[in-house]
Amino acid sequence: MADSQIVVCLGYPALLADRFQERVRAIDPRIEVVGLPVDEDSDWATATVDLPHAEPPPWALGSADARREALARAEVLIQLHTPDDLMQLAPRLRWLQGIGAGVDQFAKAGVTRECVCVTNASGVGARSISEFVIGRLLQIWKRFPEAEDFQRRHEYVRTYGRTFAGSVIGIVGLGAIGEAVAVRARALGLRVLGLRRSAGRPGASSGSADELFRPDQLHEMLAQCDAIVIAAPATPDTHHLIDRAAFDAMKPGAVLVNVARGSLVEEDAIPDAIASGQLSAAALDVFDPEPLAPESPLWDTPGVFVSAHSAVSVDRYIDDVFDLFEDNLRRYAAGEPMRNIVDMEALGFG
Repeated sequence: MADSQIVVCLGYPALLADRFQERVRAIDPRIEVVGLPVDEDSDWATATVDLPHAEPPPWALGSADARREALARAEVLIQLHTPDDLMQLAPRLRWLQGIGAGVDQFAKAGVTRECVCVTNASGVGARSISEFVIGRLLQIWKRFPEAEDFQRRHEYVRTYGRTFAGSVIGIVGLGAIGEAVAVRARALGLRVLGLRRSAGRPGASSGSADELFRPDQLHEMLAQCDAIVIAAPATPDTHHLIDRAAFDAMKPGAVLVNVARGSLVEEDAIPDAIASGQLSAAALDVFDPEPLAPESPLWDTPGVFVSAHSAVSVDRYIDDVFDLFEDNLRRYAAGEPMRNIVDMEALGFG
């Protein structure tokens, strides 16, 4: 980097704490820290992540001028929610660090490889999300909800569950989350099938999957699986990847767990898949759109387990993301290669 000033914009409210700002300033004397403030007591944390917002957003109407000034000066930006006209608001932007693994919201805001270097937080939440996946499968296959229901009714009824060992789990997307799920699934004795874009390339392998499948072999893989975990990125190619045809191709009685993005699954087809027996259960942490509408039939469909985009554990998440960002910022200031660079073009975003 040249000796010119580096304006770093902290665009995630939790990172505006003094301890984070001090760590950023300590990296390089050229760094100036600015932030995107939010209105006091605003409910910014529950706002939809995968769609860009108007600037200022509803949770920062009283901070419009400060936010626009910060974005106009930013060379480096770390954020989760993003303005829909980010490239116009931040013409000096050169590097964008995402708080999460997904980057589809940035693509929808017009960020391309030619405009900005994008890095994500892939891997930071993989362990806790994989624990969530295994927890949901334990809940469903060991029939914990039924046992609790019998307890509430004071009925002594046996609820024998399913043995994990010998079952087959299919993982759609073997990135950091998918690999973490695979490791834990194999430890419980499951056979792991994995679907990834690079499966057909020479030398493609996965140390945690027993067998790899190409995207065009999705239905072939689904037919063998007792459980299917969706952990792939949201891209134009993965929209409604799990559609009615995919449900029809599944092994009857399969369990679906989605911890990726709601857009990967045709949600309207889930109640029919449950009713037909193709699905015995579906654990859904993500939806399209979010939040899930109160009138959605998914709330009351037997066998559907709903959570509000909370598969990741947040007790250490922000600190872990910041550790990654801090390391990348040191690299950026020194002109060195950064970690977790996202190839937007390879994902289909141009």
